[in-house]
Parts: sequence; C-alpha cells; structure tokens
Amino acid sequence: MSKRFINQYCIHCLKYFEQLTEDHIFPKSWYPNSTPQNMEKWVAPACLECNNKLGKIENELYRKMAICINSEDIAASGVSDKVVKMINPLFAKDRRSKRRKEAYCQKILRELICTTNNKMPKGLMRNFGSNDTLGESRMISLSVPELLDPFIHKVVRGLEYKLKNRLINTDRKIKTIHPVTANIIDSELTTLNAFFEINGIEVNRGPGFIIRCAEDTYGSVLYHVIIWGRWETWIAVSGLKSGI
Repeated sequence: MSKRFINQYCIHCLKYFEQLTEDHIFPKSWYPNSTPQNMEKWVAPACLECNNKLGKIENELYRKMAICINSEDIAASGVSDKVVKMINPLFAKDRRSKRRKEAYCQKILRELICTTNNKMPKGLMRNFGSNDTLGESRMISLSVPELLDPFIHKVVRGLEYKLKNRLINTDRKIKTIHPVTANIIDSELTTLNAFFEINGIEVNRGPGFIIRCAEDTYGSVLYHVIIWGRWETWIAVSGLKSGI
C-alpha cells in the first residue's frame, strides 16, 4: 500500500482507512506515447478493494476501446499498439498464455462491427472508431456500455479530489452524458460550451487527456473530458449539500 495516503477516505466507497492505495485518475497504461516524460500522472486515494475492482473495468474497457483508435493521432500515439501486444498471441510467453490470447481475440472479433459514418448503428459514441473521415470504414466495439459509467464515475471522483480537494459524498449525484448522435451534439453542444467559456478552466494532461470544468454558485460542477482526442464525455455533479 502507498504511504502517500494515510488516514484518509477512499474517494470511491467513502470509507475511512489508515492506509490507502494510489489510484491513477487516468490509468497509467492509457497515457499515449506523446505524453511529456516529466508530466505527473495524477493519483487519488482509494482502498485496495475499490482499486482492484475498478482496475479490472479499466483493463477490459481499454482492450475494447483502444483497439479502435488510430495510433498515428498525436492524442492517441501508441495506444492501439499497446493493446495489440496485450491480446496478440504472437506476444504470448507460453502456450497457456497463447491459448488465452487466441480465445480473447476471437471474443473481440465477435464484438466488433465494421461500418461507415452514414450507416452508424444507434447507441455509438460520436467520432469513435479507427477512422472518422466521412464515408470511410470504421471498426467499433459495441460491448462497452456497462463499462462506461463506472469508469467515468471513477475519473470524475478523482478529478474532484485533485482539482477541488473534496470528495463526492452521497448527497451529490453524478450524471454522465455520452454523445451518441450528431443530433444530440448539435442541440446541446452550444449551450455546454457557452457555460465553459464563462465559468470554465481547462487542464491538459498531455495531448491524451483534456479536462474542462466549470462550477456554479451552488457548487454544481460540469466536466468535459476528452480522451485520446476522440472519446468525449460530459459529467454533471450536483451541488454541495454536506461535506465529509
């Protein structure tokens, strides 16, 4: 366990511990190769149980999302290369590992869909896929909805700790907005961006992670997180009612 976090609350389960582990707000393996070497990788206090549980979600989500990313983009440099090494049987250390990787590759292939921008299935996030040029082929993973909210909640709890020096207690609610169609974006993006322009700040953790946040007078916070230059999510956290 890390000695950095002593006698604090876990940002996820909100329980008090004498010692806590370091939970990377953005997983270490998710940082693209273009991240400056001297950039601090933000961490927050988490108990071992929460860290392990969320770590499994992060790994599964990374494998399914990163494989759809173009590693030539500076914001995602090397991202898909890492996941290929994770699942490619050619990188297996032994026969058992090779069989496991082969089985996982078959599973991934069953869950991917190849489509074009003008024939996008409903429920997919905007701008996501191996190529977002109009009309060109895209490979997209569909089996991720159950992983998105737990991961985004983990990130925003870390951001509240790092940027606001507070926890998201049980009186505050988290609502995530995953843009899935151009219509949703066109109708809401102008209002959201206007709010950020007036009240917001922007913090970049290298080109791979861009965070905008804005807080109103009631303590409600709106976050806009862009991961790898493609994955955009808005997160609303309700106002402060009591502290921990």
